[in-house]
This record gives sequence, C-alpha cells and structure tokens, in this order.
Amino acid sequence: MQTRVIDLAELRAEDDFPAYAAVFSTTAGNPFVLSPTAMRWSDRISLSRLGDCRSFWLNQKKKLRCKLIDLFAPLLQYHYGDDYVAVFGEHPWQCLLYLEYQLKHQARGLYLLQSRLNRNVYKTLDWDCWFGAQSLLAEHLHTINARGFRRQTFTARQARMRRFVQRIGVAAPYEMNAAEANAIQRRFGKWLGLIWQWSFTDSSELQFFPWITLRQERLPTVERDLEYPVNQWSCIEVLLREDLMRLCDQFKRDDCQHINRMEWEIILFNQQKVTVELSFRYPYSLHRDQPGFDTALYQARYLYQDLISRLQARDTDLDLPETMPFLSWRIEVRERLMLAPSLMDLFARDCDQVDYQRVMALQNKLPLAFECYQSDASFFPEQSFSSVGVGESVVTDFDHRAWSCGASNKPLFFYDPARPIENPGQVQKVFLERSSNQWWLSEDAMHSIRDYFILKDRNGRSSWAFRTGDGAWFKQGEFS
Repeated sequence: MQTRVIDLAELRAEDDFPAYAAVFSTTAGNPFVLSPTAMRWSDRISLSRLGDCRSFWLNQKKKLRCKLIDLFAPLLQYHYGDDYVAVFGEHPWQCLLYLEYQLKHQARGLYLLQSRLNRNVYKTLDWDCWFGAQSLLAEHLHTINARGFRRQTFTARQARMRRFVQRIGVAAPYEMNAAEANAIQRRFGKWLGLIWQWSFTDSSELQFFPWITLRQERLPTVERDLEYPVNQWSCIEVLLREDLMRLCDQFKRDDCQHINRMEWEIILFNQQKVTVELSFRYPYSLHRDQPGFDTALYQARYLYQDLISRLQARDTDLDLPETMPFLSWRIEVRERLMLAPSLMDLFARDCDQVDYQRVMALQNKLPLAFECYQSDASFFPEQSFSSVGVGESVVTDFDHRAWSCGASNKPLFFYDPARPIENPGQVQKVFLERSSNQWWLSEDAMHSIRDYFILKDRNGRSSWAFRTGDGAWFKQGEFS
C-alpha cells in the first residue's frame, strides 16, 4: 500500500500565497527575479513584493500542481546558484527577522513562513535575533529621515527594553506576543512599538515600514518622430511593430526579460501630450512574441480606441479633425521581471487538459480578464452557477444533463437581480414552466414559486419573465 503524506496547508480553504520575500545571496543577483517591485535592503539582501505578480505565480502553481517551494526554488537557484537564503512571508519585517535567524545558523535554501514548521521556529526566535535585525532597519530609517526617528533615542530605548525583558525573565519575544503594540509604544517609543506590531501582524500592509522601491536601471525606450501626421490604426500598427522590434533588440533578445508594464507617450496634432499605459496581466515576453507582437499590439489598439473616443467626446465643439492625428510618440518599458527560460519552458508544458500558456497569452490580449463558471443544482437561474478559477477542475455530485436540458428555453442574457415590472396585461405570453427552490427556507413560501413566461411585444422583442405566487411580475432576461 502506497502512503501519501498530506500537507495540512492543502486542506485550508484560504490562499496562503506570501506577500513578500527576502533573499540573501553572496553573488550579485538581479533583485527583480520574483517581482518588478523590489527594495535593496543591504548589499546582499533584497526584498520583493510578490503581490504585484500574484495572479501569475498562482496560475503557475496551479498548472504545475506543485507547492510554492517547488515553484520558487528552481528560479532562485537559476539566478543565485546554491548559495542563497530566501524567506517568504506576509510582512517584510517578518521575512527579515527570520532571515536573520537562518543566517545566524548558516542555513541555505528557501523557507515559507506559511508552513507550520517555520511558524513554530519563528515563535522561538530570541531577543538577540529580534534586536539584531534592527541594526539595518535603523540605517534605513535614518536614510529616509523617518518622522520621529532619532538614532540615539532609538538606541537608548532598545537598551531599556533589553533590561526590561531580562528583569521579567522573558526568553523570546513570542512569549509576550499578547502585549499590545500601543503598550510597547507608550513604554519604549513609537518605532519599537511599530516593530512589535510588524513582528506579529497577519496583515500584508506595510504599516510605516520604510519601503524604498528600487528603481530599475534605464529600461529600453524607443522614440519616433513621424514624417507626416497619422490617425489610422492600420498605419500606426505597422510603425508600432517596428518600434517593438527595436525594443526587443535593446533587450539583446534576452529570453529572461519579461515585461509587466510599458508607457506609450503620444504627441497629438495640437501638441498635446497624452500618456497611456500598456499593462499585462501576466509577464509578457517580447522575444517570444516576435515578429508579430500581437499581444502588445492588441493592448495598444484598445488604448488607441479609448483615447480617440475620449478626444472626440471632448472636442465636439472645436473645429478639429474627427480622428486626432499623432505627430510622434515614445514607448518606454516601466516594469520588468526576470524569469529563467527553463522555467518558462516548464510552464509551457501540458500538465493536464488546460493549456495555461495559451490561456495566459490570450488574457494578455483581451481588455478584460477571463471569468469562468460552473453549473450548480438550483431551479433559480441566479443560483444555478458559481464562479471558479480559470482552468480549475470542476467536480460536481449531480447530473449536468438534466439541468442543461432544462436551460434550453432560457435566454443567454439575464438580469441579476431580476427587475420588477408591472402586470404585462395585453402582451402575448407563452408559458414555459413552474419552478420553486428551497421554499422551506423562505419567509414567504408563495414568493419562492415562479411561473416563467416568454413575453412578446409588438416589435417582436422577446423577454423572459416570471410571476411569483403572490402575483408580482419580474423580468429576468432578454432573448437575442
């Protein structure tokens, strides 16, 4: 008999995806490996805000059917080798505090503070570790000239707090975690109170943590001065494709480079400067999308159409061209993410019937995100489906066929909630069915009974409506 060990985290309904990560490495690695938003904490430690790429990483985890440690470890190893320590958690201070502990014990590898083992170890961290991690924190507070922070005062209050915990005999901070941050603040000052709050918070909010976003080095930029004004998308698209190829060349065709956000700065015929943003739901590779660059051009076209419609609505009272021509533009990459090519190839493999790579590419091209639904057993249309994640396997304990057959006379478009209407009177009515759903849970049993009709007006429009047991009418949909 084969025994499978079940991770208790898999049984939780909530998502334990970490919000931040702290990475230590003796080699000069790229700080933007995990997210386009990073902070340089020291020469060897960088912080990453994973929330900016949350949907991307969750989709990769779902596709590979792996744990988070198996998702991030290959990427970190590719960029840093074996000589790294990475801690993932809900707050950057907790990541740094646990990183201090692991470095003190000369550990290596990846640690998730969401795991039970690491949470138990975190609770054992002593005061030397807690105060030791504050040395670099004090440097950052001094650098940004944080309001109310004075280095000498802070050092004196640290010493007073050390004497206090020694006197009362508390061996580790967690032993007095029940103490409120306000109480610590009143006794030892604002910043020690905040550090205490960061140490035990379950929130990913920074809460005055001195986050300084690391500016990326100058990223690829292309400019174009048009020889003549252009206002038709067919012409703009050709020129943009050339510019995207120039951007790709500036990346030196590095397959690690993936883009989160670009800015398109446009100079209009009236010398007005307009800046729009091309953002991608998942990290986008110019290198892999050449030579057509369909994904970026789809996003650019949506922005072009929206910009033209806004300009036309605003300038109706002016004697200006119907479609405002462009004189020049500038495209600049604003955020990027470094992903190992081998990792992207791993993501591209078919692990099941859902091709996640194509799903991500398609979502990057569309103006709206995907929404997926599954059927539920209910006679009421508004309760007959529920939202599920994209590509998520659906398992139900009822026969879909009977419910699908019952939906054959239902319209594609319906109102939620149903709209109350007056008695249709002389309108042609075609009776469809009577339904009732969980009448025993309703305060008014007659209201849970519905008689469904097709209402046809003089213009041939057909609406889907129902009448409740107490005679009230509601319109719930329209037939196309």
